[in-house]
Amino acid sequence: MRKSPFTLLEMVVAMTILLLVGAMIGTASSMFYNAYRRSAKITGNMKEYIAVDQVMDQCVRNAVPFQWKDREKNEMRDVFLGEPDRMLFTALRRSHDRDTGALIFVRIRLIEHDLVAEYSPYPLLPWELEENDMPERYTREILVKNVQAVTFLYAERNTDGEVEFLEEWIEDDHDGIPLAIQMEIEWLNGEKERWLRRTAGSSAHSTYSTRRNQNALNQTSGRGGIR
Repeated sequence: MRKSPFTLLEMVVAMTILLLVGAMIGTASSMFYNAYRRSAKITGNMKEYIAVDQVMDQCVRNAVPFQWKDREKNEMRDVFLGEPDRMLFTALRRSHDRDTGALIFVRIRLIEHDLVAEYSPYPLLPWELEENDMPERYTREILVKNVQAVTFLYAERNTDGEVEFLEEWIEDDHDGIPLAIQMEIEWLNGEKERWLRRTAGSSAHSTYSTRRNQNALNQTSGRGGIR
């Protein structure tokens, strides 16, 4: 009689070994794929956080009081808009290019599900933007996508000297700009992140110089001032 090349027991053992090897390969592949997904998510989040960090550090941290004349009211007004879901302010530039001036005007708001920052070397006046958005006057940058909501809080000192946060910065109730600004982003997945920065022109006992930015004034009809 011819001997069978494999016995039933040997075939069972071989199949068991193959199944174990396949399970190990499958588990390793799954772990690698999950690790890759987590890494990609963390990398994506880091890019988003860096973009927000940059605008908070380079713009909000350098926010200063700046006034411009409102022609209709015939009075000087702060170029600052602090609402619960959007903000417009004036910031110092790091680059003192004679063509652009030492100031930059920034607006941060949510457009659909994109958090955008808009920059302009020319004054973006809140009382004019309500009627005419004038997109030709600024450059728009998408900071992050997939945003459900953005919320701003504005810090001030109350009569007791304690810091409190306001949901809206009403111009007639304050002299200057907030002590600090907090921005909270809620993503579409329900997660939330907060950024808090103190502004450069926040001291109640100091002013942002008394000289005028001649370059900015010459480019914008010669009305306005820095305090």
